[in-house]
Amino acid sequence: MKLKTLTAIAALVSAAAANAVEIVHYDNTPISINLQTGVERTIQLGDHVQVGVSPQQEMQRLFRVQSAQGAVHILPNKDFDAQRIQLRRMTDGQIILVDLVASAPAEGIEPLEDVRIYVQGEDELPKSESDIAQVNTPAKSSPVTAITLTRYAAQRMYAPARLHRDDPRISTANLSELHGKAVRAFKGIAGVHTEITPVIAYRAGNLQLAALLVRNTAQTEVKLNYLDVNIPFSHVTYQHHSLKPAGQPGDRTIMYVVNDRPLSETLVPWTYYSDLAAASASKEK
Repeated sequence: MKLKTLTAIAALVSAAAANAVEIVHYDNTPISINLQTGVERTIQLGDHVQVGVSPQQEMQRLFRVQSAQGAVHILPNKDFDAQRIQLRRMTDGQIILVDLVASAPAEGIEPLEDVRIYVQGEDELPKSESDIAQVNTPAKSSPVTAITLTRYAAQRMYAPARLHRDDPRISTANLSELHGKAVRAFKGIAGVHTEITPVIAYRAGNLQLAALLVRNTAQTEVKLNYLDVNIPFSHVTYQHHSLKPAGQPGDRTIMYVVNDRPLSETLVPWTYYSDLAAASASKEK
């Protein structure tokens, strides 16, 4: 019986070691993370992120980096000294600086545990029940602004589901026949080189927000300019301000358009003018 107990304890210790996570608190000072050459290590951030690497790092193929569902997976291809990368949180735009160092693991050394990075305030718990209620339930008396509505939509589009916060002042709006259909939103080169489709809409009071998927259809990078927006709006925000060439990661983004008019009056289908001309010609016959 004693032997079985010791065996069970050893198994639990081994399982705990296998699931261990290194906790790091980011205080605006670059974080140094050690890697084992040829062994993938995961950095958890609890939020969708973009990874920024330098052109030199890409050319030297020092490491492979992949980002998905709030985790960054890094596989070093060779030994190297400190190499700095940037991790940008999608919900708030905060940038975390990380210095990677890779060396060959010694024989018999276990793979390094995952790293969990917390930014300031992320791991702080509410101090009282009233604090919890204040976090989870926005004040119904305060009006929803265009900024509040845009932040709500951006969180729904990019943040993990566990970070979503319901707001009784905001509801989903009906896109009806516009959902998934190309609409006209840009003039100039941006209008020629992009395809734009509504994906979801929200409303609060007299404000209407449409989240539009903007996809680059050209083989060159496209810069998004607010002056090119060719639809009625009171506020417009881009999730990203440039699009990579078509077919590459980063060739699409979300544009948030806020107005105090119905969506049917602000979003014009791509075929609107040709359909109007066809209808006019049909009446003349």
